[in-house]
Amino acid sequence: MAREQGVSLHNLSSHGYKVLDFSFDKPEYDDILEFLGVEQVSSDWYVKCIQGSNIVMGVLEETYLELLHFLAVNWHYWLYSTGMGNIPLIKYVDVDGSVSLSTINESAQRHDKTLCLSREQSHVSWLIDWNREFRCKANHFFVPRSTQEAICSSSTKTEVLKWLGDQVEVTVLSVNDYAVLCGNQVSSDRKLVIAYAHFLYHSFSNDYLSVREVASLCDEMPLVDSYGDVIKARKVVLVPATESKWVQLIGSNPWREDSYVELGEGYLRPGYFAGTSTEGKHLMEFLEDFVKASDIPHIAPPNDVIPTASTHLTKQNAFLLLDWIRELKRSGNSIPARFMNSIKEGTWLKITMNGSSGYRPPSQSFLLGSVNRCSDWGNILQNGSVLVDIPLIDQGFYGHEINEYREELRTVGVMFEYGEACEFIGNRLMSLADLSTLTKTNVISMLNFIRFLRQNLLSPDKFILRIKEGRWLKTSRGDRSPVGSVLYDQEWTIARQISDIPVIDEGYYGEDILVFKPELQLLGVLIDFSGNYQLVADYLKLPSCLSFLTMEAFLLVLDCIRHSSSAGKLVIALTNTQCLKTNLGYRCPDECFLFHPEWGCLLNIFGGFPLVDSNFYGSNIISYEKELKDLGVKVDFNDAVKEFLVTFRKQASSMTKESLISLISCYRKLKGTQHKFPSDLKKCIREENWLRTRLGDYRSPSNCILFGPEWESIDPITCLPFIDDSDKYYGNGIHEYQKELKKMGVVVEFKAGAEFVAAGLCFPQDPCGIDPMNVFSLLECIRALLQEKNYSFPEIFLKNISQSWLKTHAGFRSPGNCCLFNSQWSSYVKPTDGPFIDEDFYGSNIKLYGNELSAIGVCLEEKKACSLLASHLDSLSEFCTIVRIYDFLREHKWNPDGDATRKIWIPDGLENGMWVNPEECVLHDEDGFFGLQLNVLEKHYEPELLPFFSSSFKVRSNPSFDDYCNLWKVWESSRRPLTHAECCAFWKCVLMHRSSKTERTLAEDLVKLPVVLGSGEIVLFRKAKLAFFTSN
Repeated sequence: MAREQGVSLHNLSSHGYKVLDFSFDKPEYDDILEFLGVEQVSSDWYVKCIQGSNIVMGVLEETYLELLHFLAVNWHYWLYSTGMGNIPLIKYVDVDGSVSLSTINESAQRHDKTLCLSREQSHVSWLIDWNREFRCKANHFFVPRSTQEAICSSSTKTEVLKWLGDQVEVTVLSVNDYAVLCGNQVSSDRKLVIAYAHFLYHSFSNDYLSVREVASLCDEMPLVDSYGDVIKARKVVLVPATESKWVQLIGSNPWREDSYVELGEGYLRPGYFAGTSTEGKHLMEFLEDFVKASDIPHIAPPNDVIPTASTHLTKQNAFLLLDWIRELKRSGNSIPARFMNSIKEGTWLKITMNGSSGYRPPSQSFLLGSVNRCSDWGNILQNGSVLVDIPLIDQGFYGHEINEYREELRTVGVMFEYGEACEFIGNRLMSLADLSTLTKTNVISMLNFIRFLRQNLLSPDKFILRIKEGRWLKTSRGDRSPVGSVLYDQEWTIARQISDIPVIDEGYYGEDILVFKPELQLLGVLIDFSGNYQLVADYLKLPSCLSFLTMEAFLLVLDCIRHSSSAGKLVIALTNTQCLKTNLGYRCPDECFLFHPEWGCLLNIFGGFPLVDSNFYGSNIISYEKELKDLGVKVDFNDAVKEFLVTFRKQASSMTKESLISLISCYRKLKGTQHKFPSDLKKCIREENWLRTRLGDYRSPSNCILFGPEWESIDPITCLPFIDDSDKYYGNGIHEYQKELKKMGVVVEFKAGAEFVAAGLCFPQDPCGIDPMNVFSLLECIRALLQEKNYSFPEIFLKNISQSWLKTHAGFRSPGNCCLFNSQWSSYVKPTDGPFIDEDFYGSNIKLYGNELSAIGVCLEEKKACSLLASHLDSLSEFCTIVRIYDFLREHKWNPDGDATRKIWIPDGLENGMWVNPEECVLHDEDGFFGLQLNVLEKHYEPELLPFFSSSFKVRSNPSFDDYCNLWKVWESSRRPLTHAECCAFWKCVLMHRSSKTERTLAEDLVKLPVVLGSGEIVLFRKAKLAFFTSN
């Protein structure tokens, strides 16, 4: 087919192969060819074959498409690894419009070009033509139209397009895609920028671009301005000057720095691009729609001044400016402040004033609805004001048409109303006041003008509103605004004592000023006091001028605090000023107290508190409690308590009788009310030493006792802190406050004071003065103490209680040395036998206090009773009593302690005898030889007591060996003969106790030995004179 189309194929066999005719290239010949050994050509053969021919450019598009299809089908199998990618195979239209070739690798790698297909077949020529017009600025080149048409009509379209997109990287573009590419590339050439605008216009006109697409493209489209510069970013686009109204009004573009772009003249000229022609008028309409190129009155101004507003505008330009304002308001866009201010303040508006013409800013001009209306209030104002002329818009210059712009004129500041005129007059007058050129005459004229307006039934409100705040009125405090200034009369006399209020200077204005009271009131001048407390507070004098205030002045201060918003200022000014009269003279508020009928008694206790003088200020002063509190005066009960506590602590130990009675009376008065003593005050009263006692010292209530009948019986044996109720101090009247004292902590009941008794026990030196009632009272106290949990007696009590004060049958004894008699013991002893408590003296009720007596050491048990009776024995001499005691000791198995005295009574008759040591006694003397050496107890005591003496006193049953030795020595010295019995008894004892010790004792101690004389007498001879015989 290629040969038929004129392609030279003579070199097909020049590459080492003989190629069969293509008619054999059919499946039915495959087996025969294989049998004959005919092989497939190699992949490199195809490369060399195509490279060595002009097959790409020399064949028809249908054949070229078959080549592309061949490449697409076999690329992945074996062609991609050959040199096929480096052969120019892909057609494209270059800058000159001719068809060129690109290799597959060049296209895929996109080194310097990108090959493109049109998304829509109908757009192919359009894109190729405009790409030439833009000189392929984007380096995108389109496949020729004929090739694209062949592809689209081919049955292999899908495979070829997929291969071109995946392997050759051919891009498919829509008109919108292409426009986006070009929009980013043409900005370097202003001719191309204008061409680009034509491209968008025609593409939109041909429906190649939608409204949405072209709007988006125009937003980013670069523009050429009037200076020939390409502008990429802008806020507002202005139509070219030659066709505009804006240049007529504002001249050259003054807002170029604010990104206001004036389109160049090139957009107005006809254009011919890519085979299409455009009229400038149509292009501008397109730009107005999509680039928003605008002209007055549709331009949205920046926040900047309009220079021509400061010049005298022609009638035509004035109306053009007003049209602009009208359109801005109609569109609903906010008008920028600087732009509007330049119009309001610019001198572009022509006016007439008293027959003279001139130019004024709109904000200083008036427009009257008609000549008649002008003659109404305009003439009145001119006649009434000798100071100010009113500038009226020159309707002769602008004509009746100016009235059609009333709303726009109002917007730029032109005034229409009578009230505005009054305000204008006031502004002018205030400008004179600011320059300090407003004279006395001017002021009187202003007041006359206000009166004039009222008399003509015209409201002066606007005029007053403008001038009332100006500082043009001379007062005692300099030039002030009328508002808050005072026209003096007698009602202000007290206020001037404490405040430098701005009083109108009548010396300057003269008495004429007094006839304008109504006008001055309208201006804000105060004529009557009428509760103007805030003014007094605002001009309060210095603190140094506020000392020693009169009653009226101070009450006015309180009213100012109550009714003004400057209470804090007043408080600061008066806090450290001696402005408040008290019972102690003038004081600073924070030193003073407001006496309150309910709890004021607390402040009268010591008399040193400065109380607000209600006689001076009147009883109504208490109604200012809150204001006084703001000043620092103590008006609350709790504040008074805090101060009272400080004073109480200082003066507690030196309180007079009167102060004390006042304190307790106040306590009684406030008890049960909402002002009862708070806990901290109660605590202080309980803890401080402020009550004088009979002991001569001051103590806290909890350490004091109020004497009463219950205390009479304990008083003689104690030293207690009774409140001093002597006439010299509190007197008997103190007892009227028993309940209050008890509440404060004073001990009143006897049982509650048990601990005081324990600590203050003080027996008289002579115990005979202690009667039973004293003792029973003491025991009651001990009983009360024992009922307390974990109570232990103090050392001083234990020391004092150990004195001898209990009456017993053995005299006065300490509790530890006496015993409470038990009736069970009566079978052995009598109550009078020992130191038993004298029940005859105390009565039988003494037995009811056994526990209490035991707690202080009195003996109740047999064991301790035995010890006491044993120790009492040596004071007895009556044998019957002693025997009863021994019998009691025996019965209760008493054994003496280590330190106990061991004495045994040896009677000599019924009442005589002596006490001997147990070592001098024996129970028995069988031989009867020891009557003179030892006390034989069986001679004196009944047999049942003898074992008791043996066990408790260790008395020997019989004489010992030593006793016999001592007896022998007695015999040796007596020089009398011994009886046979005596001699036998001695030697019998020796034999019974024979030992080496006894033998040594006999050898050493016996001086004489018995010798039987011929007469039979036994005599004792010295051992040295004797010869021993072995015979018996």
